[in-house]
Amino acid sequence: MSIGKHFILFWGLFFSAGCASTSTFNSYTGQTASVIEDIKANRSIDPAKQFSAQIKSADKILYLMERGRIAQIQGDYVVSRDSFEAAIRAIKEDDDKAIISASGSAAQVTAVLVNDNAIPYSGDGYERVMLHHFQAMNYLVLNDIEGAGVEVRRANAEQEKALRRYQNEIQTTERTARKNKVSSVPPDEVEAAYADLDQFTGTVKSSFQNACTFYLSALVYEISGQLNDAYIDYKKALEIFSDNIYLQEDVLRLAQQLKMNDDLSRFKTLYPRLAANDLKKEAGGELVVLFEDDFVPRKEQVKIPIPVSLQKVVITAAAFPIYNITNMPVFPLVISEGGLAIASSEPVCFMSALAVKALKEKVAGIVVRQVIRSTLKAATAGEARKEFGALGSFLVSAYNLVTENADLRSWTTLPANVQVMRVALASGEHDIFFNHAGSGANVMIKANVQENSIMMIRVIRVGRQLRWVQLFPG
Repeated sequence: MSIGKHFILFWGLFFSAGCASTSTFNSYTGQTASVIEDIKANRSIDPAKQFSAQIKSADKILYLMERGRIAQIQGDYVVSRDSFEAAIRAIKEDDDKAIISASGSAAQVTAVLVNDNAIPYSGDGYERVMLHHFQAMNYLVLNDIEGAGVEVRRANAEQEKALRRYQNEIQTTERTARKNKVSSVPPDEVEAAYADLDQFTGTVKSSFQNACTFYLSALVYEISGQLNDAYIDYKKALEIFSDNIYLQEDVLRLAQQLKMNDDLSRFKTLYPRLAANDLKKEAGGELVVLFEDDFVPRKEQVKIPIPVSLQKVVITAAAFPIYNITNMPVFPLVISEGGLAIASSEPVCFMSALAVKALKEKVAGIVVRQVIRSTLKAATAGEARKEFGALGSFLVSAYNLVTENADLRSWTTLPANVQVMRVALASGEHDIFFNHAGSGANVMIKANVQENSIMMIRVIRVGRQLRWVQLFPG
């Protein structure tokens, strides 16, 4: 291809990519940061109008998920439900399109020539799972237990689909690397830049399985009377997050209730402290609290020198997405009544760790595209300098500078972590005080506990505020 054709192709992609995606040349995190600050400051937001322009772009799935979550925090469950449903439909359409057309390949080509933001956002595995997770909560608030059941089943199925997608992405990266004769192994400079993130992924085995979704699923099955299904999902949650005392208690309780004697014997050996306690259900009811704490960290851009091969090896600075996390402190939600502490929440999912793990799983693919892109840009700059002199060199350098942006897209309004607690209470009215020591946020909740029933409350911390809603009974 001649240099003139290179220019036509590059500048055509420059403008078409900019029109297709709102994130190709503008940092995504910059677009959402102000909204999150408004939420934390308790400033009024109209969820129905939020991101009204962006949901028409190629990144509509991401903006619909953001709007659905913002609407939930604001207490507008109809807008949240409709936004999430639109996101679910859009994901299905994109997945179907990728199977029957070459549009996905075209986006990958554009990404190689421009940047990864040119690939329409379709959601990471953990985000897709949480999409159904939060939709189930919408249905619970709207008193639709059947709808909640459908969504938790979809969420569980999505965890299995995410594994297959991850395996396909690995194969695609390997094929692309072989085709372009580049290595899919990240160079030492990239490995070093991401090495510090390993300490934050030790709590998760993969980015697409989380215990909080299995826990919600188990609760929905339990309140629907499907105890065998509830038991299965409590066990799945415990496999992922074995240190959570509430998961341990739930599994032992249902193993005893369902007469799963072999399991019961095994779990009593694993958790001898619980085995010594009386697992019989006390008179009264139970309060279950699902606590979503703050927001996940946002991606940042870092320039990392990587080697590219032309006539000789050239070192070029390439833009990569990264999480700049120094620590991830977790503070429990403590509940008390009459000045006496009753219970405190325990983590069941570190969403920040899932986000970091998801990014780490994609580094190889990012590197392959970045090496190909940097090689092509460097080659084009050299040709432009030879054929058009200073002007050609300037235009290509300007193009390279403007398009060298890391993909910082992710669902930024997800909670940093999810915690749970479950406590037996006497039937009747209770004034329960909730306090989050880490932020000083607190709220008083009037809980009407029914005999032999489960009362589910969802609490969300945003800054120094605790926002809550009763999920069940509706």
